[in-house]
Amino acid sequence: AMMHKKSAKHLADALYATAEQNSLLDVVYNVLNHLNDLVKTESQFRAFVQSKRIKREEKAKILNKVMVDDGYRLVAELISHFYGSQARTVLSQVVALFNQRYKSGRNIVSVIGTIARELGEEQQSSLKSNLELILGKNTDLSLKVDESLIGGIKLRIENTFLDATIQNQLRNLHCELMQS
Repeated sequence: AMMHKKSAKHLADALYATAEQNSLLDVVYNVLNHLNDLVKTESQFRAFVQSKRIKREEKAKILNKVMVDDGYRLVAELISHFYGSQARTVLSQVVALFNQRYKSGRNIVSVIGTIARELGEEQQSSLKSNLELILGKNTDLSLKVDESLIGGIKLRIENTFLDATIQNQLRNLHCELMQS
């Protein structure tokens, strides 16, 4: 079967359904994202995935030797169908669609926080649980440090931006003072 004729959406849905039936959603989610990162960053792995010389069955066999669990096998099966320069694009589309379904099914919201300084483990988990209380969802929180910030936090919740940095509060205060 030629993979590129089937849409990324079709592939993502099929993978999701199979993973769900076999209670492997978490495993498949992790493996899929890990492999997608490898394809982006490791040129040799990318060359393997894109290779047209290696037959699909061979690719599946090689991947299955490396990936022993059932969850891994599902992802290996998917990846073995890809080849050529499109492989990377189709894979990242499948991953994006799969992640969307996974996160909405698990009631997870992605939050990217930008802070002035590294937070300790305890501060991080307290920030995470406060966000979860406020949002009423599980948060997939990733933090970036931007030392040019004075303090406070910038949050990107899916596609919503919140700026609670001290700079922003000072700017707002400045605007209000100018107006009065």
